[in-house]
Amino acid sequence: MAASPKAFEALAVRLRFATSAEAVDALLDTWLDYRDRATEWDAARWGFDPDRWCETERAELARRDRLYVRPPPMDHNGTTL
Repeated sequence: MAASPKAFEALAVRLRFATSAEAVDALLDTWLDYRDRATEWDAARWGFDPDRWCETERAELARRDRLYVRPPPMDHNGTTL
């Protein structure tokens, strides 16, 4: 989903006044990013709260991490420290 139409309007204005080929190239790259990637604007429209994004999944990963039994620390010879 593309970014907000206002973001594209702002880019169009900046493109119109760009003075170098490098600036135009960078702005066009940004245009493609806005067109092809989800943004905070999309997340808000979809009902995602940035502070709670994947909260359930992150809690499950943290729970699994606590259960993981790591190997004991060893030196370079394989001797347990």
